[in-house]
Amino acid sequence: MVNSFRPRVSRALTFPVNYKNSEVNEFSVETISSRYSKITIPAPRYSSVQNNLFEKRYASVVVNLLTGVIPRNGEVFFQMNYIDDLPIIEKLKETYSHPIISVVHFAQWQQIFLANKQKLKGLNLDDPTNNIEFTLSREKEMYKLSDYIISVTRYMKDFLTDEYGINPDKIAVVPNGLDYSRYNVVSQEERKNLKERLGFGPDEKIIIFSGRVDQCKGIFFLIDAFMEECKYQDNLRLVIIGQGDIQDCMKRTDSSFGKIAYTGFIPLDKVMDFYKIADVGVVPSIYDHCPYTVLEMIAHNIPLILSRIYELNELLDDNQCIFIDPIVSEDGEMTFDIKVIAESILLIINDEKRAKAITNLYPEFIRTRFSSQRVANEMHAVLKSICVTVET
Repeated sequence: MVNSFRPRVSRALTFPVNYKNSEVNEFSVETISSRYSKITIPAPRYSSVQNNLFEKRYASVVVNLLTGVIPRNGEVFFQMNYIDDLPIIEKLKETYSHPIISVVHFAQWQQIFLANKQKLKGLNLDDPTNNIEFTLSREKEMYKLSDYIISVTRYMKDFLTDEYGINPDKIAVVPNGLDYSRYNVVSQEERKNLKERLGFGPDEKIIIFSGRVDQCKGIFFLIDAFMEECKYQDNLRLVIIGQGDIQDCMKRTDSSFGKIAYTGFIPLDKVMDFYKIADVGVVPSIYDHCPYTVLEMIAHNIPLILSRIYELNELLDDNQCIFIDPIVSEDGEMTFDIKVIAESILLIINDEKRAKAITNLYPEFIRTRFSSQRVANEMHAVLKSICVTVET
């Protein structure tokens, strides 16, 4: 993403840059409006050749193409949204004097080590000798080269400061938000009709998981817990929305095939339909970063069960969800007690008063704490301060 920002005339020009696009063959600039132009850059023809020299050559091509569109002067900033943007950033630094902002959506070490922070000990990121050290070294260098960083969680700001030695003064925390006008809670009659249309019985209780179907999302713990719940209550249905390791999930489903629905990828409006009929939402992530699925469930007034990890406990407190405490072994591996997850789900499903108490403040939160307007205001303030700093 490349933005031109001119606060004195209250006018911003935006140039989203979609590079490594395998669906196009030519460089193109599409003018959407007087303030918005989309730049598309094709993927390299031999994209299977992945090495440092190849990436640097491709970065040079990308930045050379941008020089014909993005001015070298004026109030311009580059916003980088991907974890592997280091070669692009290096080339931008050589070509432009404009500030570079990196947005932190997730951390490589969490993905590599399944959030086991102990495995970071002993790594030499200053002089990497293996693939893991090389990967994390590049991530660290990317953030060091960035002039400013925006994190969606306080936890990642602290991590970048403590582990990567990044100056905290150049890191702003701006959590995600939603346009709450797009979401609505349906009436009981509408909910009943929608449940029937989606193939559920009127007395069935709907448990929702939405997101990437992956071990890091705690999906295996949820499936095991669901099968435990079914021993005690027969009207439960689990709906798993999203793409990923569905086959691995099904291997664990030895007694509940008729009670678990895997939707795969479905359009947003269909996802919203499932939210409207859900009785409880479960997000048992091993690691996460202010996920939109949690915000969407809050917008639909779905009582939530969340894993008590640093990122998720920034969103709500103990009165606004049920937290599942992780079990961390001596070597740092994280698991969850499936019986605790099962009991928590049954508690919400069978205690309407508790469910309403949990969601009592959700409408206010989605209009204020998790609103897209709040995000826009905070981002505008950050970008304006950057432009002021550059001028001075």
